[in-house]
Amino acid sequence: MKKVIITSLIVSTVLLTGCGTIKEKAAGMVLGDKFVQANEKLNQCDLSGLTYLKSAAADDKSPIVQNAALLVLGAHFAADGNMRAVDTVAQKIANMSDTTTFAEQRKSIIEGGKETAKDRINNGFTANCK
Repeated sequence: MKKVIITSLIVSTVLLTGCGTIKEKAAGMVLGDKFVQANEKLNQCDLSGLTYLKSAAADDKSPIVQNAALLVLGAHFAADGNMRAVDTVAQKIANMSDTTTFAEQRKSIIEGGKETAKDRINNGFTANCK
């Protein structure tokens, strides 16, 4: 979870430094506690967080949260093996960015998916929550 949030923040041009606790607190302040909780739920294979993340990904009023939500959803889809959804998310992020390509976004999402899968396995679940 931490790496997905941190990757989301970096992609959104928010630079964080320091220990993990500071990064999590900063993520909560920038993205909101509801976002952090939804991401945590996904890492526990509790898919109830998807509703909030999908809503945040569709809300273009807060580009940082929108981009972060898209990356978290993409990582979830990658961990689940749903590459069609990964490609859709990567294209949405690439369309929003002037500096990154579809291929770069796709690679970032897949790396996030690997981290999500590791987190889930470390939490006692399967990588794809099935």
